[in-house]
Amino acid sequence: MTNSPFHLVSDFDGVWTEPARELQAVHATLIQELATLTTRPLSLVEEDIAGFIQKILEKPECFGWRIQGRFSSYVDEDFFALPTAIGQFLEDATSSPEKVYLDALLTKHESALAFLDSCYHKTCDRFRSDGTHDLTRGAERVLEWLLAHQVQITFVSNAPVEKIIDWFAAHGHPVVDGRSPASSEAPLRAYGRAGKQFLSNKPKSLVFGGREVQVDRPDYLALLEQASPDMVIGDVLSLDLALPLWMRQEKHPAAPIAVALMHLKQSPDWVTRDIGKTPHAPDFLVPHITSLPRLVTQVRRMKSAGLAPV
Repeated sequence: MTNSPFHLVSDFDGVWTEPARELQAVHATLIQELATLTTRPLSLVEEDIAGFIQKILEKPECFGWRIQGRFSSYVDEDFFALPTAIGQFLEDATSSPEKVYLDALLTKHESALAFLDSCYHKTCDRFRSDGTHDLTRGAERVLEWLLAHQVQITFVSNAPVEKIIDWFAAHGHPVVDGRSPASSEAPLRAYGRAGKQFLSNKPKSLVFGGREVQVDRPDYLALLEQASPDMVIGDVLSLDLALPLWMRQEKHPAAPIAVALMHLKQSPDWVTRDIGKTPHAPDFLVPHITSLPRLVTQVRRMKSAGLAPV
């Protein structure tokens, strides 16, 4: 079969990478900083933070990446939302031991969330400068297959564009900054700091598995309209997939044919339970990046036949 052009919009972290080690580094920075601020032993801080995380995960619908008073993503679906959730937990503190940590960090930072953002960004900057390239196993072979089969890939990520460019360059794959005027014909483009988390002042939402998910994401919408992809893949339903699903439901001209969720160990039941069952849910649950060639082949055939996944 002759391969027709195919356009894939993909998230980066969690789809093409193994994010656990980077998040562990952020966690270690958090523990060290709190130990320094409170003059408490590291072991005690680790024990306290583990207790806070347990309480957070008992009510995941109450914690996550909160933008303008609404949840842009929830802590149980978003690997990198946990530091922010810890900040929210501490800011609600009224008694020990939470209050001890809150009072200590407020001596140096404007808020708990500002403290957590500082820990997150300086750790990730250091992680990247160390020359570590945590692409998931087989990612470079998948990329080679996609390019050989005329698949254009646009990475749309909240990570800095340099991370995407450098990590693929380490494996011999040139990725062009999508904001560069010369990027329009490049087979691999990346939009870093894409603002997928930002919400508008006109709330819109869909319900997935009983959880309300916000879909009014103007920065992300502009990039999807520009890309007009055949398929979108991501690991966080709220950030990556809810808007493309809403576009498809609304028959938006730039809506993708297929929407796929990368299935990670922490993917919660409310996200995965309806996959492939209804038109407004993701069509595919992807066990690993190495499944992507088979999936692209399937969607490409659907496109040629004028079929929809559901």
